[in-house]
Amino acid sequence: MKNYYDRTWKIGELARMFDINVQLLRHYDKEGLLVPEYRNPDNNWRSYKYDQIYPLGMIRFLRQLDCSLDEIGSFMPERSADTTEKYLRRRMKAIRANYEKLLKMESVMNDRFAMVNREMKYAAFDQVFVCSEEDIYYIEIGGIEEIFVNELFYLYPTIVFYTGDVTTFAVMIPGEETADLDKYSDRIRVLNPDEYLVGYHKGPHAKVKETFRRMRESAEGILDEGCSLSDTEICIDIIDQFIEADKDNYVTKVMIKINRE
Repeated sequence: MKNYYDRTWKIGELARMFDINVQLLRHYDKEGLLVPEYRNPDNNWRSYKYDQIYPLGMIRFLRQLDCSLDEIGSFMPERSADTTEKYLRRRMKAIRANYEKLLKMESVMNDRFAMVNREMKYAAFDQVFVCSEEDIYYIEIGGIEEIFVNELFYLYPTIVFYTGDVTTFAVMIPGEETADLDKYSDRIRVLNPDEYLVGYHKGPHAKVKETFRRMRESAEGILDEGCSLSDTEICIDIIDQFIEADKDNYVTKVMIKINRE
């Protein structure tokens, strides 16, 4: 009986041993990452020797560490006790950084859905009311051309400022997170506590100006004498395309600052 050092494994046997697809082994062969020791010239069947089993296990391990095939291809032939430790420590550092980033994203998502659930409790689409808002921190992004390429747009709720024909986009952030966003420190702004005329718009963003008109018309019977409304409408996306596919189900909180003489 042959011992393991002398025998070979066909590609299917090796795939079953590691519970992987045969196509993956063929891909590794094509990339030069794990070239079979033997290849039948008549049928091109691949066979692997014992010494190739552990390298395949190492490749699988490194892939679990999110190493690219190019990185693995460079590392595997030259590895030694010293280089392996250094390489894996670098990978652990990168994984830890990515883990912390994912934890941050989880926290942001939790805050976002908490905001959605909180706002939806009070969203009355047929009502307009006066409300005092707390500090609202936001990062100014710019115009429509800039918002979609900014990573923050996909994490935080969007704020849109409408002043006449000028539209400016921003993202709303929790006040305690401002210190963690040094990259955007020069763009961080705050809406200070103030009184606002508040209403909710349901439907496509393209029709939000209909809600602006409705709110301004309703203000005449709500505001005290001597009060006026700002020229700027502030819209906070509660339910948007990030959450909902149907535009008719979008929900936007609309705020217009009340000026008192």
